[in-house]
Amino acid sequence: MRFETYDHKVVELQVLDYWKKNTVVQKLRKKYQKGKPFYFLQGPPYTSGRVHIGTAFQTSLKDVVLRYKRMRGFNVWDRMGYDMHGLPTEQKVMTKLNLKNKEEIEQFGVKKFTQECEQFCTDMMYKMNEDFIRLGITLDFSNPYQPIEKEFMEGEWWLIKQAHEKKRLYQGLRTMHWDAATQTAVAKHELEYRQVTDAALYVKFPLVGRKNTFFVIWTTTPWTIPLNLAIMVNPKLTYVEVVVASETWIVAKDLVQTVMAKAAVENYSLMKEYPGKKLEGVKYLHPLETEKFLPKDLIANPRLFTILLSEEYVDASAGTGLVHCAPGCGPEDYEVGHLHHLPPFNCVDEEGYFRNFGPFSGWKSKWDDKKFIEAIHNAGVLLTKEPYVHDYPYGERSHQPVIFRTTKQWFFKVEDLKGKMLEANKLILWEPQAAQNAFNSWLDNLRDNSITKQRYWGTPVPIWQAADGDYIVVGSIAELEKLSGQKVKEMHIPQIDAITIKKDGKVYTRTPDVLDVWIDAGTASWNCLDYPQNKKLFDKFFPADFILEGKDQIRGWFNLLMIASFLAFDKPSFKAVYMNGFVTDVDGTKMSKSLGNIISPDELIEKHGADVLRYYMFQTNAGEDINFSWEECAAKQRNLLILWNLHKLILNTAQDMKVNPFKLPGKRIENVFGPQERYIISRLHSTIQNVTQLLEQYKLDQIIAPLENLFLELSRNYVQSVRDSLATGDDAEKETVIYTLTTVFFECVKMFQVVVPFVSETIYLNFKDAFDLKEESINNYSWPVAEVKKVNVELEQQMTIAGALMQAGLSAREKAKLGLRWPVKEILVSTQNQAVVRAVDVLNDVLRSQTNAKIVKVVDQVPGVTFKVKANYGKIGPMYGDLLPHIATKLTVDSPETILRHVQESNYYGFTIKGKEVRITREMITVEQEIPPQYTAQDSGYGYVYVNLERTPELEAEGYVRELMRNVQQARKDAGFQKQDDIRLAVRVGKELK
Repeated sequence: MRFETYDHKVVELQVLDYWKKNTVVQKLRKKYQKGKPFYFLQGPPYTSGRVHIGTAFQTSLKDVVLRYKRMRGFNVWDRMGYDMHGLPTEQKVMTKLNLKNKEEIEQFGVKKFTQECEQFCTDMMYKMNEDFIRLGITLDFSNPYQPIEKEFMEGEWWLIKQAHEKKRLYQGLRTMHWDAATQTAVAKHELEYRQVTDAALYVKFPLVGRKNTFFVIWTTTPWTIPLNLAIMVNPKLTYVEVVVASETWIVAKDLVQTVMAKAAVENYSLMKEYPGKKLEGVKYLHPLETEKFLPKDLIANPRLFTILLSEEYVDASAGTGLVHCAPGCGPEDYEVGHLHHLPPFNCVDEEGYFRNFGPFSGWKSKWDDKKFIEAIHNAGVLLTKEPYVHDYPYGERSHQPVIFRTTKQWFFKVEDLKGKMLEANKLILWEPQAAQNAFNSWLDNLRDNSITKQRYWGTPVPIWQAADGDYIVVGSIAELEKLSGQKVKEMHIPQIDAITIKKDGKVYTRTPDVLDVWIDAGTASWNCLDYPQNKKLFDKFFPADFILEGKDQIRGWFNLLMIASFLAFDKPSFKAVYMNGFVTDVDGTKMSKSLGNIISPDELIEKHGADVLRYYMFQTNAGEDINFSWEECAAKQRNLLILWNLHKLILNTAQDMKVNPFKLPGKRIENVFGPQERYIISRLHSTIQNVTQLLEQYKLDQIIAPLENLFLELSRNYVQSVRDSLATGDDAEKETVIYTLTTVFFECVKMFQVVVPFVSETIYLNFKDAFDLKEESINNYSWPVAEVKKVNVELEQQMTIAGALMQAGLSAREKAKLGLRWPVKEILVSTQNQAVVRAVDVLNDVLRSQTNAKIVKVVDQVPGVTFKVKANYGKIGPMYGDLLPHIATKLTVDSPETILRHVQESNYYGFTIKGKEVRITREMITVEQEIPPQYTAQDSGYGYVYVNLERTPELEAEGYVRELMRNVQQARKDAGFQKQDDIRLAVRVGKELK
């Protein structure tokens, strides 16, 4: 199999076909099955649509780790898995069937609906498998874990049973966020917050027995005012009666001026004041006269429409210092109401509509805020209103604003576990560190998790209840069959609901809810290993060595894994985490269909290939977003073309030389290495060291730079420096070059293949064909091992210095418009830095060759050159402030040569002014110099480089010859000649060139 050109549209598909036909990945799994276990836990994407760019990004990151670990000989457990239950699937199927709500689902038929859901997510799973495989992903797709399968759902039932037996499962009446669009309760981690502008109201509540006297409250949720049952005040705040015309308003003293300003009241007087605790129990009238619509037992409650004390939820930071309390419409209100035996009344139905509540019946919570405001206004109690910008919760799935409802839900009791979780989190490796900090913050505010949803497509809640409230928690199908005496053929709703349990004269029917889909994902750590059915795999692999997901999973999957694992095993289910950011558009805007700025993986693959997608996505720091850029993708593709051309150079050179570089006597050749060979080999092994360490620490965002730098340096520096040896050198010189080039390149490709597998495999197959390599695939090779003895840190530092000097020399030439083909008499490096002196000495031949100079030498100072050093005010000012004028004066007085020498040798010029130590670095000064006309100069960072521009007949002649050679080579190329072709050459020149 030989590839002459690299067209990603053709080659990538051919490589995929090659891997499939030769079962390359499957053979690797078998090869390493006795290796040390490595458990990668796949974070399950939803089977609600094709793979989007963000999922492609993070799955490519995952694949790098999997490929690396296999190359290190690990037995990698990397089972693919998906989220298949829940609202994402239900919403897709509802759209397909044109169903708008639960009522229409039940009219359609719940059984048919769940069957449609199962078919949809199963079909989509296979399509997503194809999407991932097209990206070169090597996860195990042979048997993905699927939460819709019996074995998986049993793993969830097992958790519920464990929680029950540990007394960490309970049913409670709670005021929770409710998504009216999807008609179900939503947990804290299922919310997304948006900045919105709502109407903030100042509302007057009349006191009982005091004419024209009002408590003034402040709210941003007008729809909750009809459901008000109490008013909260802070017992430690001071409240005051404010007389405004014929009325008296009671507000917190600290907020009087603010409230009066909002109400546009200029004339008022302060009367009686008292601490908040004195107001406890004071009665008021509901301004909308809602008591006539309340249940009788609530009307009889002595706490109804009274002042309650709350130091925790009332302060003087905003509003009026009085907070309206609707226990059925908010968790804080619920807590205060519960403390004072005031029930959480709420007459809002599943779709958000008020029911059986007089004139408010049929009004929709939140959506009809304008109607509620109008009702308050018509009652004559709306003091004022204002626009208020704040963060408001939206449903993660529906993207609609949520409300609050009081409902019965099942909960996991976990708040008291957060201390243990925080301690355990200290031992988990997080990349980046900010992710661990964010997770600590989340755990520190952990609340008991609701686990139930009032939906259809999900794992059924394994709780059977009797009419008297007694209940049985079932942990497996076998247990259910034993308790019920019935065979369980299908676990999904509605079939499971036909199974009842009869015990002690009571009939137990299943709780009609389904488990929150987060239970599916949270139990993946053991369900992926088929536990509790299969203890062997669990004992071998658990807990997961590594997980990787986006930054939104701090409150999502990372949180759910931790909770589920602590409930089940009292320990975490993962050891290391990498957190990636999102893919946004070039301006940092979130991609969305409505904005038309979505980039699909297919679009990127079609234009640049899967390798470029994978390669490009590594360029951002861990946890940070990628602002997508087509230009940067194109730049990565150009880099891959350099990689491709390097391999073509090796193939062509080896063919010309009639040698197999893989069979050359390496030890003999290495014994005669010159400095350039020793350097590039050192760079290879230091890169292996570096990249290996980065991968071991899961610093995935940092591995590209060293790999990229290595092959680019191989192309731009080493190849350029040895072209003459390849063209005119003897056999030994050519063997040294081809051996060095092949060794460095091939080891680099072995490492780089974890990122760009397609081009790497293509290169390998060409090498396999040309050089008779035995391995079937580049995937079969082990990860390169650094030979420490070949790492020459000093030489690498010297070559870095030489590179800077050479670049400065080229820049100086450009100033004089003198091309590199034209030799120069000398290049002088002005420095007293001994490291630079040593580098120029050791690498003098390289410097002279690469700069096309007859002489390169170090001098203390070039005759005739004078310097002026000035302060860079913009750099010095922020650091030294008031000392800036004194520093500027000193820099003009001190010897420029002294200043520059210190900066070159020590990286700073130090002195003391007014008792404070000052360190002036290179960027804090600007340097001006006067240069004799025969020189042009450029700062290298290691000293100034001066190019002598004086011309001699010999230099001119040599330059013309080089130009002639360039033109001849271009003519050969234009004529289609190969390197080995002989030609007849005739040159016609003017008399002056003869």
